[in-house]
Amino acid sequence: MSILKVARLGHPVLRQVASDVDVADIKAGKFAPLVDDMIETMHEYDGVGLAGPQVHLPWRIFVFEVKDRVAKRRGVQKLTAGVFFNATYEPVGDERITEWEGCLSVPFLGGDVPRYKRLRMRGIDYDGNPAELEIDGFTARIFQHEIDHTDGHVYLDRMPDLTTLGYTVVL
Repeated sequence: MSILKVARLGHPVLRQVASDVDVADIKAGKFAPLVDDMIETMHEYDGVGLAGPQVHLPWRIFVFEVKDRVAKRRGVQKLTAGVFFNATYEPVGDERITEWEGCLSVPFLGGDVPRYKRLRMRGIDYDGNPAELEIDGFTARIFQHEIDHTDGHVYLDRMPDLTTLGYTVVL
């Protein structure tokens, strides 16, 4: 496994709409090494999600995981590492929750971002099978954030009030 280079805000790959991944390639295992590298990269940078465009790849893929210590610190459920390809979502209801978000592509900054509380997500799983699930809370936030990356958006685009933008670390 290897650590991949993370694209930073300003790189054009972060503003491009990513292409769907061929399901036959997923089923053939062609993406397995990349998934491993993306998860390793996400761990290296202490993230909870990472999308293809963030590692300079124009594909609709994202990995995710919420480890115990993050779950305890944020008061959310642990989420086992996984991947989705070609993911889309639709809100279930109109309720939104505004919470702080950061991003590996926008290091050292974070701010309040409104997101749908509950979603119906559709995509392709690690084995190339169709997957559909209803999710809510922090998991829904992660998935919206990562799907945004595959649509050429960053969390700053979703912030209605930039006065909440601030540093995440003291330099």
